[in-house]
Amino acid sequence: MMEAGAKRRSGSARRALRRRAVFFWVTTLICVLLVPAMPPELRWVAWATAGLGAFWAILQSLEDLVSPRGTPIVEGGLAIDRLSMLGGATPFDPPPPPGEPPPKPS
Repeated sequence: MMEAGAKRRSGSARRALRRRAVFFWVTTLICVLLVPAMPPELRWVAWATAGLGAFWAILQSLEDLVSPRGTPIVEGGLAIDRLSMLGGATPFDPPPPPGEPPPKPS
């Protein structure tokens, strides 16, 4: 189900990376640019951080490129209605309103 105000992605051929992938690409670039400024005995930290950032950037980019098109988007991010994916039912009752004691188990 789509929420109110949600839009569908257009079927354009160009696919944009989501914010998470862009974040990891930018942090990887920053770590690589900081390598010359690091003392020689601590440069391994910048390279290790850049390597870890590159690993996550590649994985997030692959996920964005492989994910199906037409997923609903809400202003500011991806909207996934997991309850509708599970059929709408949950095995638990909703929590009590604030200020009321929890119900006793039967």
